Amino acid sequence: MLLILIHNATIITMDEAFAIADSIVINDLGKIEAIGTATELRNQFGSFEKEINFQGKTIVPGLNDAHIHVWKIGHLRTYMLDVRGVKSIVEFKQKLKDFATKNPNSEWIMARGINEMVLEEKRLPTKEDLDEIILDRPVFVIRTCAHIGIANSKAIEISGVSEATEVPFGGEIRKNQDGSLQGIFTERALGLIMNNIPPFTFEEYKNMILEAHDYLLSLGITSATDPAANEELLAAYIQLDQEGLLKVRMNVFPLRIPDGSDEIQVLPEQYESEFLQIKTVKFFSDGGLSSATAALNVPYKNTDGYKGVLRLDYDKFYTTAKEAVDKGFSVATHAIGHQAVDLTLKVYSDLFKIDPTLRHRIEHVGFLSQENINDFKRMNMTAAMQPIFIYELANNFKSTLTDALLDVVYPCKTVLDNGINLALSTDGPVVKEINPWVNIETAVTRKAADGFIIGESQKITLQQALYAYTQGSAFADNLENVKGSLSIGKYADFIVLDKNPFELKDVSNVESLETWVAGELKYKK
Repeated sequence: MLLILIHNATIITMDEAFAIADSIVINDLGKIEAIGTATELRNQFGSFEKEINFQGKTIVPGLNDAHIHVWKIGHLRTYMLDVRGVKSIVEFKQKLKDFATKNPNSEWIMARGINEMVLEEKRLPTKEDLDEIILDRPVFVIRTCAHIGIANSKAIEISGVSEATEVPFGGEIRKNQDGSLQGIFTERALGLIMNNIPPFTFEEYKNMILEAHDYLLSLGITSATDPAANEELLAAYIQLDQEGLLKVRMNVFPLRIPDGSDEIQVLPEQYESEFLQIKTVKFFSDGGLSSATAALNVPYKNTDGYKGVLRLDYDKFYTTAKEAVDKGFSVATHAIGHQAVDLTLKVYSDLFKIDPTLRHRIEHVGFLSQENINDFKRMNMTAAMQPIFIYELANNFKSTLTDALLDVVYPCKTVLDNGINLALSTDGPVVKEINPWVNIETAVTRKAADGFIIGESQKITLQQALYAYTQGSAFADNLENVKGSLSIGKYADFIVLDKNPFELKDVSNVESLETWVAGELKYKK
């Protein structure tokens, strides 16, 4: 067996004892053979094929973003216009015009990232705004949250949508006072437009995924969950895995109920390899909090009693989820608002009676009641949460949520205090900032980019946040036996940092100097 010795490092293993070692041995399977001091390991093994001296640098396990739309990250870095951060509709229109000019052969013009709360006009663009720029090609602009989209007249025409079109359950087609279309579609109504966009080819998916992987590796992310895949995307992931091209360990969730249609997506076969797992299905039970479509139990501020959108009813949710559970799939559900979390846990409780060994999870978890907490504990579930929303979307929350809700939104500390597994993630590209260390700093401080603090009582420690990005996320993936800590028998996935985060007051500027996957160097700054 060929062995590599990594030594003279501060290795934060993130195992149960939160141990610190100075050396590890990696075998030719890319797994950790031993941990200890260099002297101990030399005495144990004698010699090594290679020795690497890290000169005292800090090493931690590879980070695992438990909920990030990987291919969409790649889409924004390849074929799609990124408008996250634009400050006005005027600026947006210029970017859209420039992009269309530079891409004359694109059949559809796609953009993502608009956020009305940071625009001077404090409104979303409408089809009239898009028509001013592009009339001859279909345009579809996705809000930063991906729960709202805006179509130009050409896209609406191609999709066969009119004022008389029936609104899908759990969706909304926004209209002007005279009944004409604004071009704005929300939640499940998004599919009325998106289902008419030509599907991506394998080569396009390949370029998106691998471009995203390179970016993730530069941030120290060695594992990720892509939480909503259609049949074509699943097939692309499987083909990339079988060709040995995946660079980041992927946990991919097939989506069961696509937007804009009542047709159920075919349940795939389970799949598992060293770099790809398909063993959990995905549902959406409500909308987004920054878009004020999450299903709350109290009205949003400055509305006439509006409480958001519940996207599923119990019968359809349970029946469709049961089919997956009967075939051994776990279930992950987007649920932010109170109504959505309550509905999801009701379904999970009935699924738990069928197979109590399966571990389900809820994505985002905006709010928790005591009854919810009891259900999480009883079913050994995971809460996958995104503190980075506070950093980047605070103005949205402040404008729509009551002070009482702001105090408890995204309750990370409540989750941990009750012994519930917490997995941290970013939900990129819903947010532009997917750097894990900015996310971790936000979990610790609860500070928005402007310094405003939301939910101070929900601060967690640096150790807890790092654990949630490593062991907690591995547990969420049901892969805690092979990753999440630098422990004997687990994959040698680790990152070399430019500084020790436990010696800093602010960890947001920590950088990955090197990223290793299965004992091989995959990124070097």
